[in-house]
Amino acid sequence: MESDTKWCNLQNLKKLLNDGLITKSEYSVRRNQLIDELTGTSLTTLAASQYKRRRGSSASDMVSNLPAIIPKPPPDFTDFPAEKSVKYIYDLKTRTWTQQEVNLKLDTVPFSRGSLRVVYHMEMDQDGHNNSGEQEHRNKQNHTAHEHHEHADQVPGAPPPKCKNRYVAKISMNPSDNKNTKVYFRDVETQTIAKYYAEKFNQYHPPKKVDFIKACVLELIQREGNPIVGVEKFIPGPYRKHNSNYGYVSDEERNTPQAFSHFSWEASDHTLLVCDIQGVGDLYTDPQIHHISGEGFGKGNLGMAGISKFLQKHRCNAICRYLKLPQLNAKVSDIGTIPTTRLMALNNIQIVTMVQQAGAQLHSRTAVLPVLKRQVVVDNSKEGTTCNRCVII
Repeated sequence: MESDTKWCNLQNLKKLLNDGLITKSEYSVRRNQLIDELTGTSLTTLAASQYKRRRGSSASDMVSNLPAIIPKPPPDFTDFPAEKSVKYIYDLKTRTWTQQEVNLKLDTVPFSRGSLRVVYHMEMDQDGHNNSGEQEHRNKQNHTAHEHHEHADQVPGAPPPKCKNRYVAKISMNPSDNKNTKVYFRDVETQTIAKYYAEKFNQYHPPKKVDFIKACVLELIQREGNPIVGVEKFIPGPYRKHNSNYGYVSDEERNTPQAFSHFSWEASDHTLLVCDIQGVGDLYTDPQIHHISGEGFGKGNLGMAGISKFLQKHRCNAICRYLKLPQLNAKVSDIGTIPTTRLMALNNIQIVTMVQQAGAQLHSRTAVLPVLKRQVVVDNSKEGTTCNRCVII
């Protein structure tokens, strides 16, 4: 249950404070956010009557003074004005960014809020995110939305959405992220690396394949200040969160997502761990990567503290055994998804070297970011200034 997850996050947050990993002020900010989400009230925002949103808003206008957010399906975008934007796409093989101009229509009010972002429905004329792997997941999965997908297609009596090319636009609630936009690009790079690990995982023919939605960054060049937003395809369906970045494991404890996280640790030669696995079926989004250096990969990178927490909580299952991963707290009996053969034919999994090199660049403070249309000062210090250690998503 979602509420159980948030109570667990509150407990983990207290432990981070007690362990000296976060400050009292960081604890207070994150605690208030979690209480807002649990109770449906707002300790950190103004009342709905004080909220005002307008066409051409800046990033701060889009996230400040928000009322209580009510989940809703995508609107009919027919009468929405189109606006030009620049889309930035990351290529892992070359570790470079490319850009193209697109037209989009953005909803005027958000439909969801997570621990770090508010989320808007969006329609875009370029379908650069969709690929055959993701389409296959969307066609097959019907049993498992991310913080921004949740309940979106489940509003009682809601008409079927008429819009095409449906996306979601995610905007950070931290004002500093909208000034130092590096966090948006790092999030996309992180999700791209997680997607690459998913491709490697699938090469060993597990009983269920996994994938991550392809993400990009948009610069809204016709709005005040050229705000930056993170974007990915809208995937309808009920959301499941399988693990977190600090030891949480869902009550279902599905074999596939837990084995994938374990696989990433072994395949990276014990340098990083892909966790915070969540999404629709086994099409995932918004992962977190912990790196042993503790550098890069966004605010939720807890380094060895996060990795150790996973290794303590993880219980190896039939898929871990099939992949011949080192056994950690193995389950007493085989339940859930089980491979047709006990062990794969290969002697062991192969180390993923290309991503290690990309990872080294990502946690370097001199990593190259694309040049935006607006004039910005890129702060090359550790990403973000708030709750660097208390991001429990």
